[in-house]
Amino acid sequence: MRITIDGLGRVVVPKRVRDRFHLVAGTELELNLETDGFRIRPVHQEPSLVRKQGVLIHHGSDTVELDMAELVNRDRANRDADLVAEDPPR
Repeated sequence: MRITIDGLGRVVVPKRVRDRFHLVAGTELELNLETDGFRIRPVHQEPSLVRKQGVLIHHGSDTVELDMAELVNRDRANRDADLVAEDPPR
């Protein structure tokens, strides 16, 4: 989905997205910077995909569309990067 920033720097969240995530006027949003962009989400919501005892668990709405292969690949890449970054045991 593509949206546009207006001349004052504002972004309009499409109605179907506002409805899906129950966003109303005055909803507080959090902006998180990431290496390849940013993520905006309501402050009150927890991420729908969390790690419990080393396993990724989806606990969000069952209507959320997830690219599980992409999530698994990203998780593996992060895990591999963490393993490479650690000092080898002596």
